[in-house]
Amino acid sequence: MLNDSLHGRDSSNLKRLDIMINISYEKYKKFLPVVIATVFTLIFVGSVVRTTGSGMGCPDWPKCFGKLIPPTSIDQLPTDYKTLYKVAGREIADFSAFKTWVEYTNRLFGVWTGIASLILVFLGLKIRKTHSLINKLSITSLLLVIFNGWLGSKVVSTHLMPGIITIHMILAMLLLFCLLKVKHIVANFEIAKVDNIQKYKRISILLLVMLFIQIVLGTQVREQIDHITNHNHDLPRANWVENLDIIFYIHRSFSIALVLGLFYFLRNIVKEVKGHAFLKALSSKLVLVMFGEIAAGAILVYFKFPAPMQSLHLIFSILMIAYLFEITLILFKSKSREVAL
Repeated sequence: MLNDSLHGRDSSNLKRLDIMINISYEKYKKFLPVVIATVFTLIFVGSVVRTTGSGMGCPDWPKCFGKLIPPTSIDQLPTDYKTLYKVAGREIADFSAFKTWVEYTNRLFGVWTGIASLILVFLGLKIRKTHSLINKLSITSLLLVIFNGWLGSKVVSTHLMPGIITIHMILAMLLLFCLLKVKHIVANFEIAKVDNIQKYKRISILLLVMLFIQIVLGTQVREQIDHITNHNHDLPRANWVENLDIIFYIHRSFSIALVLGLFYFLRNIVKEVKGHAFLKALSSKLVLVMFGEIAAGAILVYFKFPAPMQSLHLIFSILMIAYLFEITLILFKSKSREVAL
């Protein structure tokens, strides 16, 4: 009788534990899209900072002109503010309330991203015994957010030093990869059936690497434009291209090979995939975003680099690599149609 009582009590405790883990898991699943959306929003806001030239809108970090709430007027600053807040031995540009608040908004989104990532880690710790990979990826995401936040401070303190911004973007993409991997774990998507699955796995990895390199090259072109405009404020946008070096031409030419590869890959995937609506939807989204990216790139070159297109060009590229990464994840969980039968 005593053993039966103890066994019943243990079973009851296990059931309660299972219920608690399931509740925590559901909370994690519901909060994960919030974090992913937050990261995409932060990348977009960061692109607005770059395209509006607001990177030095706040010359100090973590405060802005020594204040928790930045100034809205030059009257709130000392007369020698350009010297007082000089960065890397250089006086800052004339105060612009617009640029200051654009950069400050970027920092606020950065803080929220850190808080959201911390909440995700807390939720992940509650399910670490049953979902250890999810917990590890959540912690990795938080570390990437923290390191990228620190790197953001270095972008300011070094007056937009070339190279740091590229690393900043690389870390942002790695952060997205971590979160999208978790998304596919918790969503538990059905297994696709694709002919020649090994062939398409290899192609997807190759295209993913190519797109990653293309985004890095684009970021370096962006750094060159920053360098050009910082040293020649009066240079017309129409003359930016002729002042760029070979990286711009590699970036432009490499895009042709990438687009052709993506067209071949997506056309065949859509044709050969069997019964996987989500994979087909991702492929369609990637095609649409790719068209948007091509259009944005052409407008940048032939219409004097309009600022809105610079932001769209970056966002489209990030959406492209996100969709392609998700397609790759699905393919690596897929089966050949012959094996499935």
